[in-house]
Amino acid sequence: MNTSQTAVARTERLSRIPSYGVLVGVAYAVCVLGMSSSILAEMAVGYTGSGDAPRSLGEQLAGVLGFGTLGLVVSVLAVRFLDSPRRRQTGAIVLGIAAVPALAFFWCGMPALLGAGAAALAGLTRGRTPEVGVARVFGLIGLAFAIINPIVNAAGVTFSWLTTS
Repeated sequence: MNTSQTAVARTERLSRIPSYGVLVGVAYAVCVLGMSSSILAEMAVGYTGSGDAPRSLGEQLAGVLGFGTLGLVVSVLAVRFLDSPRRRQTGAIVLGIAAVPALAFFWCGMPALLGAGAAALAGLTRGRTPEVGVARVFGLIGLAFAIINPIVNAAGVTFSWLTTS
């Protein structure tokens, strides 16, 4: 085993970054299923909010499920079918870039889902070989979104329910 193989093996063993499946699963569960459950609970208790809402609860639910599932599908297909090193690098860059404007859809987890795909394609998730250069940079951006987006969503929903009177 040469020095670079030892470094990669050591990095994989000491990594605290979960696998792609765990990242994308947590993001979907927290952001899409959690937010959908919150909206369904609001519907069940007859919550109407304060002031004029731009969208009804039904429209919000459709948006969360639709955009969240779209993000999941794009992420899973990219990770599954971009199989050559060049395609993985390009995919990491494209998904990392796409995760930034997807911040407009943070409530449905789209940045986290696309970001998890970027991180996986860049080899930053457990069980993958890390890429270098630009692909790694966008993979790190994606990894940040994959971790931060579910935390912010969970905190936001929790705070919303705690402060609702």
